[in-house]
Amino acid sequence: MLLSQPKGLYLLFFTELWERFGFMCLQTIFVLYLSHQFHFSDHHAYLLLGAFGAFQWLSPVPGGFLADRFFGFQRAIILGGILLAIGYFITAIPTHTWFLIGLGLLILGNGLFKPNVSSIVGTLYDQDDPRRDSGFTIFYMGINVGTLLPPFFIGTLVNKYGWDWGFILAAIGMLVSLLIFLLGRKQLQQHGTMPITSILRNTAKAQGFNIKFIAACLAILAASYFILLAPQIGNIIFIFASVAILVVIIRIILRLERKDRNNMLVCVTLTIISIGFWAIYMQCFSSFMLFADRNLDLHFIGLTITPEFTQMFNPLFIILLAPLFSYLWPWLSRKKLNPSYPTKFALGTLFMALGLLQLAFCIKVFGHHGYTSTWWLVLSYLLQTIGELVLSPIGLAMITVLAPKKYVGMMMGVWFLALAASFAIGAELATIADVPKHVSLFVSQNIYTHAFFDYGWMGIGLTLVAFFATPKLKKMIS
Repeated sequence: MLLSQPKGLYLLFFTELWERFGFMCLQTIFVLYLSHQFHFSDHHAYLLLGAFGAFQWLSPVPGGFLADRFFGFQRAIILGGILLAIGYFITAIPTHTWFLIGLGLLILGNGLFKPNVSSIVGTLYDQDDPRRDSGFTIFYMGINVGTLLPPFFIGTLVNKYGWDWGFILAAIGMLVSLLIFLLGRKQLQQHGTMPITSILRNTAKAQGFNIKFIAACLAILAASYFILLAPQIGNIIFIFASVAILVVIIRIILRLERKDRNNMLVCVTLTIISIGFWAIYMQCFSSFMLFADRNLDLHFIGLTITPEFTQMFNPLFIILLAPLFSYLWPWLSRKKLNPSYPTKFALGTLFMALGLLQLAFCIKVFGHHGYTSTWWLVLSYLLQTIGELVLSPIGLAMITVLAPKKYVGMMMGVWFLALAASFAIGAELATIADVPKHVSLFVSQNIYTHAFFDYGWMGIGLTLVAFFATPKLKKMIS
């Protein structure tokens, strides 16, 4: 299966692997850093994580548009990679001001880098190529190889040498990603090159565009700083930005021919469903992390682990299970049993919900003296990972299949907009698990139990909505 894929897939596999390595270095320590270094309350830490995550994943929408119309996917990736590396280095400066400036640069860089790597993967396949779903699953495995590595050692690293080394390591990972892409770029041939209609091919017009682009980046950087300084207003701004983007997308959809219009509506509907999935799933970076820091028995398979170590369970399961799923979809296709995109989304939400309910139940029943065995968290991550593999890489493939070719980059950005909404909503959901300072282990355990039950039942409700919508959505793309 691996050998049958286009060569360019492996270049993008390793490019994304090392970018995700850098991202996971930051994400693993983010809430703990705010809690221990700046002494943020749980509520403030969750809101800042949510605001940063929301705007980091909102940025791929204009980033995908710029790549579609002006830069091309390849140039956007290079520029985004440079901004990401600089941003990680700046977050290593141990002051609140420089930390927020670094986060702003990460928002800009992610917008140019993230959607366009996935978009190039889609260009490697013909429209009806049966290898597409498997290719995206393999690509998704590369993402999670990168996210697997940091949790193994970053907790020990920052405890021994300081928090700044976690961010420096993130910058190094991003530089490796950029170097790999630059050295192997020829493998992509004409995939993702600058559009023929781009004004950047005209030297005179390019100069004016570049000035406007730099000015816009500086304005976004300044705006992001003030938003992150007061993250409670971030959600309000994000809502207005999301509505504006949705209006633009609807206007585009209404102009399309019937088949393209239906396909785009299916993309948008399933993307909205994914918002609920990710909002609950994102608890792994917020409430799950502080739960592990406070109420998890960190003795595991004969070792004493750190809370950061628990972040490796999800990517480990993805690496183990992704090859099975990459084989499963073509096998089901040959037997004409491959579930539709809407059905896969419904199944994904179901497994995610079961993972939350299982964890809440096991904390309540098997918790001992305020602590819960790490094994129950492992089982929860296993169930949630199955849900992720059924939904997330298939969502990326869905965009490249259903969206009209000239809107693939923009719609890939909309997919990441769903992640942005999920971070904003997930931050609010995380406050259900807000634990006051200096409470007993039993009090915090009860708070987490109730919160995880709430998340699980929300997931069940979302699953029912997805299953009820499936017949109509399948008819629209038939």
